[in-house]
Amino acid sequence: MSGRDGFDDHLDHFDDLDEFFNRRAPQPGRSSARSRSKAPARSKAPARSKPPARSKAPAPARRMAPVLAVRPPRPRPSRRSGASSRPGPATVPLDADLAVRRTRLRLAGFVVAVLLVGAGISVRLADVQLGGGACRTESVTDCRSYGAGQRRAFREIPAARGAIYDRNGNALALSVPQPIVVADPTIVGDAAAVASALAPVVDVDRATLLERLTTPGSRYEYLAGPLAPEVEAEVRELDLVGISFEDRSVRTYPSDDLARSVLGRTYGDGAVVDGRQGHLGLELAHDDVLEGTPGKLSFERDPDGGTIAGTREHLEPAEPGTDLYLTLDQSLQHAAERAVSEQVAATGAEQGMAVISRPSTGEILAMVSVEADDEGNVRNSGVNHTAYSMFEPGSVNKMITIAGAMEEGIVGPDTVSQVPYSLPVGDHLFKDHDPHPTQAWSTTDVLVTSSNVGTIQIAKRLGEEGVDRYLRAFGFGSSTGSGLPNESAGLMLPLDQWSGTSMGSIPIGQGISVTALQMLSAYNAIANDGVLVTPKVIAATDSGDGRRAADASDRRRVVSVETARAMSGMLQKVVSDGTGANAAVPGYAVAGKTGTARIPQEAPFPDPTDAYKDAAGKRHYESGFVGFVAGADVSIIVTIRDAQTSIFGGEVAAPVFAQLASRVLISERIPPASLSEAEAAVPDLSPTARAVDGEDPGLVTQTTQG
Repeated sequence: MSGRDGFDDHLDHFDDLDEFFNRRAPQPGRSSARSRSKAPARSKAPARSKPPARSKAPAPARRMAPVLAVRPPRPRPSRRSGASSRPGPATVPLDADLAVRRTRLRLAGFVVAVLLVGAGISVRLADVQLGGGACRTESVTDCRSYGAGQRRAFREIPAARGAIYDRNGNALALSVPQPIVVADPTIVGDAAAVASALAPVVDVDRATLLERLTTPGSRYEYLAGPLAPEVEAEVRELDLVGISFEDRSVRTYPSDDLARSVLGRTYGDGAVVDGRQGHLGLELAHDDVLEGTPGKLSFERDPDGGTIAGTREHLEPAEPGTDLYLTLDQSLQHAAERAVSEQVAATGAEQGMAVISRPSTGEILAMVSVEADDEGNVRNSGVNHTAYSMFEPGSVNKMITIAGAMEEGIVGPDTVSQVPYSLPVGDHLFKDHDPHPTQAWSTTDVLVTSSNVGTIQIAKRLGEEGVDRYLRAFGFGSSTGSGLPNESAGLMLPLDQWSGTSMGSIPIGQGISVTALQMLSAYNAIANDGVLVTPKVIAATDSGDGRRAADASDRRRVVSVETARAMSGMLQKVVSDGTGANAAVPGYAVAGKTGTARIPQEAPFPDPTDAYKDAAGKRHYESGFVGFVAGADVSIIVTIRDAQTSIFGGEVAAPVFAQLASRVLISERIPPASLSEAEAAVPDLSPTARAVDGEDPGLVTQTTQG
């Protein structure tokens, strides 16, 4: 198609439109559609080629019948023939009313479409504003909540950890708020520059700080602290964007390491590990009570991390932890630690332990665990050896064997037996400490002289089952229930595992293992007229509504009042006439028993034939004294491990007992008690028994570990 042809087509379309609108324009005297055809013809335009006739009716020069010209697309001329043809347009008559109706329909459709689009937009806006659905994706289902979540921020309000006090309200452990440095990595600009500025001030490695400041997706990172006041001031002067301060509760101990083995410790600088702050001792055992509940401050912040002014803030206050009041007495604890430490240092010992308690209530007034380092310096231990470490009790165990036989009516304090110097049991020959001919000794003589052979003779009459039953009745083989963490139950062989020599070793305190707390608890039953009271260290708690006393300790009878009082009188003879003379307190009736036991080596044993010898062929000993002041409601156990000056409990541990007992009697203002009926009923020692001077550490070579 030539350019001329295209131009002619455009002119034809314009002519058709012009004629259509001329016919729609009002004409003077027009009365009907038919009259329009009689309108005078419009003058022709100057010469212009006309298309072929389009209908049977003759076409006027410029005015055409009312038709709507519809031209089909013109075929392109064949490039091969170069021919060109322009077929005339097909014409369809158009009624004016139909055209109006179509126009109206188009307008109505347009309006409906606009209304539908508007309705859709309105529904979507409502969904966004009310339902929050604009951001619904696989990860975001509520746009409104999503937007609020982007603005919402929280700050934890740390809860003060509960304090720990002694029985008189003296603070042993307190929590003090101290500042720490934290960061929001999302608003820290130049992390490298911030790390470089902070590192020398807070004394934290720059690489460590940089790693925390660039943690992906994190909005909270701990950087350093707690800070000293002067360090905090330096950091504030840096005025770093994204760096802020928070208070962290840091544990302090006003009395330094006093009662450290009992109190334990929290993790350093208030850190939380595995959801708890408590690391050792009571701090660990009662962490859930002490820790409290943190509060929360919620607010809205802008993209730069700043608080949006005028928005709501909601504070959920922190709930402080519960305070603990212990049964410990701060002054007695200090005196006991000093006395035991001095004895460990004076005897060149490895470690020392002591526990002071009230037999009637089970309350522990002092609990000491000290140890010497390689240079001989003695310090408080971080481990509560009195409840955790086991040892073979030795001769202090003879009280239980004899008390059981007395309770069964097998012997009494004055029952006389023929006691030789040695006695074979199984494949072992057991001996007394000092050689002697066979003696007619009473049960009291046997206990006061700490005769191995006499005790084994009584145990044989009680029988294996009886010995085992009374040892367990006095609390051996199970924890005391004190509530102290990691308390050991000791070691007790089942009856079916007893060897041929067990009937000789176990009654005299070898072949079993106990803790100092277990042994003291057993003697408390004798001091308390045969009733064993569970030891305890928690006296009361305070959750902010006043001090509430802890539940009373469990109580159970072990032996009768008669047996307990008779045994008390016999134990008083041990102090007044026997191996425990160094435990005496002038004016008071002290009852107790000395003990010296070999310390077994760890398997495999350096000497296969003797479980108690070290690689150098030397034996080591646990020297102890356990007893009570009759009528004063005070009991004490002292043990010294591997003393170099003497192996005997009567020489190493008994003097410390006397020192501590005197201190308690003075502080508690307890007057001397009158001579008890039990003591008067106990027979005096025989002359041969009085001649015995010394303790027997035992001669067996096997232990519960071998």
